[in-house]
Amino acid sequence: MNARIEVLGAAQTVTGSRNLLCFKNKKYLVDCGLFQGPKEIRDLNWEKFAGADEIAAVVLTHAHIDHCGFLPKLVREGFSGPIFCTPGTRDLAQITLRDSAHLQEELARFANESGYSHHKPAMPLYTSKEAEAAIHMLEAVPYHHWVELDNDLSFHFLRAGHILGSAIVKMCFKDEAGGKIVTFSGDLGNGLSQVIRPPEHPVDTDVLVIESTYGDRNHDKSDISNKVMELVQDVEKSKGVLLIPAFSVGRTQELLWIINDLEKKKLIPSIPVFVDSPMALDATEVYARHTEELNFSIGQGRSESPFCTKCFLPVRDVKDSQKLCNTPGPMVVISAAGMLSGGRILHHLKHRLPDSKNILLFVGYQAEGTKGRLLQNGLREIRIHHESIQVRARIESSGALSAHADSDGLVNWVAGFKKPPSLVIINHGENEPARALKYRLQNELNIKNILIPKRGESIRI
Repeated sequence: MNARIEVLGAAQTVTGSRNLLCFKNKKYLVDCGLFQGPKEIRDLNWEKFAGADEIAAVVLTHAHIDHCGFLPKLVREGFSGPIFCTPGTRDLAQITLRDSAHLQEELARFANESGYSHHKPAMPLYTSKEAEAAIHMLEAVPYHHWVELDNDLSFHFLRAGHILGSAIVKMCFKDEAGGKIVTFSGDLGNGLSQVIRPPEHPVDTDVLVIESTYGDRNHDKSDISNKVMELVQDVEKSKGVLLIPAFSVGRTQELLWIINDLEKKKLIPSIPVFVDSPMALDATEVYARHTEELNFSIGQGRSESPFCTKCFLPVRDVKDSQKLCNTPGPMVVISAAGMLSGGRILHHLKHRLPDSKNILLFVGYQAEGTKGRLLQNGLREIRIHHESIQVRARIESSGALSAHADSDGLVNWVAGFKKPPSLVIINHGENEPARALKYRLQNELNIKNILIPKRGESIRI
């Protein structure tokens, strides 16, 4: 079959997911994400996307910015659509793309005002106008509905259970030899979410492109509810703040459900719960609309919402966010970004890290080189907004709330195919997790042909 995959992102790293599929002189992109993390990784976003105007379509697995956040720049460089995604991803991507564009513009504005940029003037990676152009190209496709990309190429979405709208992409190719099935896992959920339904399983595939974020470890199987319960009780006693950096889409909604459930069961006191993230608040409203993907039904009104505690306090205005940084506890503050890569969470950290009565709880993956990983590793002094901040707050972490399948979950999911894939391509994972997953698939499932590609590598399928 005259087809190949060029791995353009998330190769031996966990951001910038981009897989270029070339078939019969046409090109299709599965995911179009931003690189995140250290500066040398983020700088990859500024590289020109060669041949953007040659791409026939983009297929998105979900709305996290490391999977869709490069779309506005792709459009600026010549891509003209369509962008296929599930209905949930369409609604969430509108939020994440607008927020990303706003952050890009704010970064450029701050660079020009402070004069720290080498570029005069500093320009945003892309603008809000360019984000809107990408949003207008989004085309929603329900799960299990086949879409014909070309006469000999079609795909459909299966539920991935990672966040609302997340999908596994199953592509079917036809040629003179009969054709092949290529499956892109996207980011797989672990099936333990209290909020969204678990991942589905394709029956068969010839080629599998699979993530490996946690390919070398298994998640903490302890009940995250117990952890949150203990920490809320601790800050209530100390009059401190439980500060939780959380991805606005997915993690925040899980946390709100857990805190609300604990409060209803009278296992925690009713202390204020602030969500300081307009994007997280908008995403929560999207979750409430897409009841077809949820594990529970939702009644009418705020009092019936599984995401609202008695003292739930949304924070949208910047001035209110600044005021919150100086507000005494006890309280819970959930804010973005989840890997401390930017956003309002950094202002909270500047104010809360120096105080020993506060607790910082990580509930998501912290990529190598990020502030989150440094704090997890015990750093006692950290630079935020060019200031040196002492770390006296208690640092806690839990992997029990991860939206990703762990090592056992990935292996068990691959074992579910009726026969092993003839080729497995491992991406979306740092070196050690990717190599560990390769070892397990080879030795436990007897899959021989497994690749861990470098960025830019082309693989015949």
